[in-house]
Amino acid sequence: MLKFVQIACLSTALLAPALAVAQDFDDVVITVHPVAGNVSYMEGQGGNIGLFVGEDGVFLIDDQYAPLTGRIVDAIRDISDAPIRFLVNTHMHPDHTGGNENFGEMGTTIFGHDNVRTQMEIAGYAQEPPLITFNDELSFHINGETVHVFKVPDAHTNGDVFIRFMGSNVVHTGDVYRTTTFPFIDLNNGGSFIGTIDALNLLLAVSDEQTKIIPGHGVISNIAEVAAWRDMLVTIRDRVAAAIRDGMSLEEIQGAGLTAEYDERWAASGRIGGSASMLAAVYADLAGD
Repeated sequence: MLKFVQIACLSTALLAPALAVAQDFDDVVITVHPVAGNVSYMEGQGGNIGLFVGEDGVFLIDDQYAPLTGRIVDAIRDISDAPIRFLVNTHMHPDHTGGNENFGEMGTTIFGHDNVRTQMEIAGYAQEPPLITFNDELSFHINGETVHVFKVPDAHTNGDVFIRFMGSNVVHTGDVYRTTTFPFIDLNNGGSFIGTIDALNLLLAVSDEQTKIIPGHGVISNIAEVAAWRDMLVTIRDRVAAAIRDGMSLEEIQGAGLTAEYDERWAASGRIGGSASMLAAVYADLAGD
């Protein structure tokens, strides 16, 4: 793990990982996208970082990969000189938790659901787990509004949370929702396709037509787009259920074209966001495998 000292003035130059690692991130640019009020999101490489600034300090959601910490901090400092006080991990994956140790050494307090910490330990992740964990929900009263963090049904993983900025009417979903590909259900870490549908229903229930929704990957969204994505997943669920009733195996289901009309828009080429891995997750939920 990278170690940093006197990191309050951290800049990109202070981050000097091994050459092979540095090459992977050399061309990454951190871009800040305003959302509503003092809430923005930061795009780089990995999951979207939530950013909330004000007189009380900087509040972050996720932190991408460790070699990017310097550039992330530089981008924050273009907006605010306030201390980076709190950081919430939406789930366990390294593209959302990779900078935990770096931010922790700056004095940032890192929060996450109980399962984020335990699953990171079980998986043997090198990334630093959150320092403070919670079971159900917690609220931050910072920068003039309440930030509500709450556990959702097991979906992308078993540690997923939504972060709702009550005054700004913004919700950060982590990787439960994305505008780029089909959902990726991490079965090895407690994810559930059916739980994803349930979590999306919860997202719709706590949102309205003015709510700005920050996905784990992709661009700002709204409830109409979330509802359409949810409806697609319901259709896929129902098709897989019918195929199981007809005695089809997982391999047959994956080859039956059940997602054909959605693939051009939503199917990624690999396991993450691909149709085959998603169908395996549906099958696992419905067939009990």
